Amino acid sequence: MLNRRDEQRLLTALGRAADIARADGLVTAVVEASPALTRRDFVFDHIALLVFPDAVDDVSTFLQKRQVEVADPIESVVVRSRLAQRYGVNEQSLEVTILYGRLPEPAQAGVEVFILPSESAVAAHSDMPARERATEAERHEAWLVDGASLAEVRRVCLDRLGMIPDGGGFNPHEGKSSGGRTVLYFHLPTHLAGEPRRLELKSDGHWPDVLAAHKAAGAGAQEPYRQLLGLLAGHWAARAVHVATELNLNEHLRDGPRTVGQLAQRLNCDEKAVARLLRYLSRAGIVREVGDSIYLNTPAGDLLCADNPFADLVKIYGGEFYDAWGEFPTALRTGGTAFRHRFGAEHFDHFAAHSDSAQVFDRAMQSITSVIAVDLAKTYDFAPGSRIVDIGGGNGTLLRTLLRSHETVHGTVFDREHVVGKTPADPELGDRLQHVPGDFFAEVPSGADVYVLSRVLHDWNDDDCVRILSSCRRACGPDATLLVLERLLPDEWSTPGSGELAALWDLQMLAITGGQERDLAHYERLLRTAGFRLAELCTLGVDMNLIVAESA
Repeated sequence: MLNRRDEQRLLTALGRAADIARADGLVTAVVEASPALTRRDFVFDHIALLVFPDAVDDVSTFLQKRQVEVADPIESVVVRSRLAQRYGVNEQSLEVTILYGRLPEPAQAGVEVFILPSESAVAAHSDMPARERATEAERHEAWLVDGASLAEVRRVCLDRLGMIPDGGGFNPHEGKSSGGRTVLYFHLPTHLAGEPRRLELKSDGHWPDVLAAHKAAGAGAQEPYRQLLGLLAGHWAARAVHVATELNLNEHLRDGPRTVGQLAQRLNCDEKAVARLLRYLSRAGIVREVGDSIYLNTPAGDLLCADNPFADLVKIYGGEFYDAWGEFPTALRTGGTAFRHRFGAEHFDHFAAHSDSAQVFDRAMQSITSVIAVDLAKTYDFAPGSRIVDIGGGNGTLLRTLLRSHETVHGTVFDREHVVGKTPADPELGDRLQHVPGDFFAEVPSGADVYVLSRVLHDWNDDDCVRILSSCRRACGPDATLLVLERLLPDEWSTPGSGELAALWDLQMLAITGGQERDLAHYERLLRTAGFRLAELCTLGVDMNLIVAESA
């Protein structure tokens, strides 16, 4: 049989394949970044993933029931070798099979399923299924690219979209009638978090110059001075986006394109200066030039309109948080937070005493939470009639999403008095949603089926985390489940480019909250100390992970 998580991953892959075949945002981003490219330069081939059923037939049956035309299974060599290397096991102990399927009309999209029976996987390494499902190291999407456009596509992927080169090669046996096939691999960066982690570009023919340049880039051939200058200029980009948000620049573009002159007049700013800002924001993907000095919002720019919580996210990071970073040397010298040194109080206490800033902060947290909540509602199977407690749930964005997706589930938002006391009731949910004030260091409401800690533990040091988790353990009945949502620092199992946001936010925690980001092993130790055990690990959007824990 198939694991529930693998069934969901397969369904997601089939849906994703069909969506890509119709219209793909990644290809749109590539095309928009270069006037030399059109969508005709790309043909979608397949999406791939690795699953762990009891037997190969379980996957064949699953796909055939969904009208997927399945080819005969073949032995996998490359994936088997990659897994053996990743886990330090003998290749011969891994029986990896490839099953290729073609979706029915009109999609005409492909799915490539790598299959490793769960018994074989666990025997080789007990953590393999959970790790692979979480990291999706073998998941990729494959595109056929016109060979004449391959060099330009590669340039855009690296220079404009920030993809990470991951090797490539030439296969004379594939596409023999066209002279073989050149293949380039990429890892996708965190700003493309909604997309697969790996990208495969294939072009008919042998393109040795493009391939050589790609391999050199993957080997770290970037000039060190260029790398350093890029790092030093990072805060300029953040300030440019912050100032644009403070000026409500994108709000003036939400109803259609405007000229530089029209924008400058509306913003009461110098026209030449605005032109220079827009030129940069265009390169950053916040606006798009649609004519001579005429600009329009991109989807990222729409997030910065006044009624979107992402605008508040930019404001808080460009406001109090930015000011606190000026005291970052103090955090390094003392281990205390830069925020406290700058504002005289830790950030939670500061916001409790400043209602205007607290409102901006709460809406800022809502921005990412809304993205995570949708993923969590699809990923975790909340039982009908169950009760959820969202610990440190803020204004209830996550829990409201879960309750709307599961109509028989009830929930409680548990947070500090100044947070829940100002959260209005939700008439649509009625008594299915409650707000309870309290201190999660002391106790949390008992008797629930599921407890959620979404981006809570990273705000605190290890001792405080154990106190929070211990409060949860005291509240949990024998069958209750704890869901921890956090970014994970990379470890020896991580794929290249993964954990970028976690590494950045680890410094943010040092500067602002006194907490830290952690890798999976670190969270496992904290859970064990508080009386929990790791049951499952899943990936969500924006580099987030779902750690499912049960009472030990």
